[in-house]
Amino acid sequence: MEKNTTKKELRVTRNDDCITIHRMNHPSCVSSFLRALQRGIAKGYRAFSVEWVGDLVFPDACVPIAGIIAYYKENQHIDFSYILSEDSYLYHCGFTDPFIETAEVIESEPYPFDKLYRYSNSSQVAALTQAYINCISRQTECSDGVITGLIWCLNEIMDNVLVHSESGCGYVMAQYHQAKKVIAICVYDNGIGIYNSLKKSLHRPRTPIDAISLAIQEGVGDGKGQGNGLFGLYQIVTENNGSLNITSGSASMMWSSNGEMKKYENLPYITRDYNATAIDYRLNLGHDINIQKAFKSIGGFDGFDIRLDYMIQDDNTIKYDIFSNSMGTATRESGAFLRNDILNILTRTNTGIILDFAGVKTVSSSFADELIAKLVLRLGIIKFNQVIRMINMNENVKFLCERSIYMRIHEAWKALQ
Repeated sequence: MEKNTTKKELRVTRNDDCITIHRMNHPSCVSSFLRALQRGIAKGYRAFSVEWVGDLVFPDACVPIAGIIAYYKENQHIDFSYILSEDSYLYHCGFTDPFIETAEVIESEPYPFDKLYRYSNSSQVAALTQAYINCISRQTECSDGVITGLIWCLNEIMDNVLVHSESGCGYVMAQYHQAKKVIAICVYDNGIGIYNSLKKSLHRPRTPIDAISLAIQEGVGDGKGQGNGLFGLYQIVTENNGSLNITSGSASMMWSSNGEMKKYENLPYITRDYNATAIDYRLNLGHDINIQKAFKSIGGFDGFDIRLDYMIQDDNTIKYDIFSNSMGTATRESGAFLRNDILNILTRTNTGIILDFAGVKTVSSSFADELIAKLVLRLGIIKFNQVIRMINMNENVKFLCERSIYMRIHEAWKALQ
C-alpha cells in the first residue's frame, strides 16, 4: 500500500489495484497519483479502480489526472473504473469522461465553468475562449484590461497544445471563485513536453527545468510559432498579481501572487518521449492589467471578441440587444448579469452603448432595479447620460425602469442624510 507519512500530507494512496485520491487541490496531487499508478502497473496490475474521498477540487490537479488516465487508457490499454458519489463534483464535471463538444455546442453553453473539456481543433479553442469570456463578463465587473488579458491567455495556451505538443488534443477546465473574484484555469496535454520541444531548437536546454525557464522568455520557441505564448502568459499573470504553475516532464516552476518563485525537479512523468505539460494560472478579476505594458515588446494584442464585433455600429457605438443577451427579464439575477456585462463592455471599449429593448415585452421590478437603477448609481447620473442611451422601450417597461431609478436615488439620498 502506497501512503504518505502523515495525514496532513496524504494525497493519494494505493491498495493493490485501488487508487484512492484524498486531495485534488494542488499540482503535487498529480505527482502522487502518477507515482501510485506507475507502481501499480509495475506490480502487474492492468486495471484500476479510482476512488475519490476528498472534497475540494481545483483544475490544477483535476485536469492533469484526467488527462493521465486518458493516456494510459488509450496508449497502454489500462482499464479504469470509478468509485464516486453521484452528488460529487467529480461525477458531474467530466473527470471520468471529458466533454468533447463541437464549436457550435460550446458557443451555446451558458456556463462553461466547472466542466473538463477535451479539444482537438482551433475552432473549439475559439469557441471555448468566447464561451468563457461571455460568461465571466456577466458574472462580475472586471477591472481594466482583465478580459483582454484573459482572451490572450485562453487562446494562446490552448493553441500551444495544438501547435507544439504533438499530442493531437488538449484538456482544459476553468473555475470562477466568486468569493475571491478569481478565475482559475488549467490546460493540459499528453504531448512531448517543453524540454523535448525546445531540445530540437537553437536553445537546446540542458534539463527540463532549464526548458521551462527558457520558455517564458520572449521569442523562445521550437520554430513553429513566434515563441511568445508562455512569455505573454507570464507577463499578464505577473502584471495582474496572479499565480502561475508550469509543469512539464520531471520539472515544475511555480510563481505565486506575491512574486515568489519555486522550482521542483525529479517529478514523475509519463514517458521519456511524452513528458506531458500542465499550465495552470489564476487571474484576479478585480486587479487591473496594463495591456500596453504587458505587450510592449511583442506588438500588442487587440483582444478580438466576435460578440462585441457584431455589436459595433458604423459610428463606433455599441448596440446592445437586451433581449438576445439576457436569459430572461423576470429575475434580479438576470438583471445583474446584464449590468455586469454592460459595465465590462464600457471598460473595454470606452465608447457609448445603446441599450435596445425592442424584443422585451415586460420586465420585473427587480430586473429593472438591478439592470437600470443600479447602473445609474454605479456610473452616476451625468456619466450614465453621456455613455448610455435606451431605445425601443414600451410604456410598461419604461414606467418600471423610471420607477426603479427614482426609488434607488431616493434610498441613496436618504443614506447620505
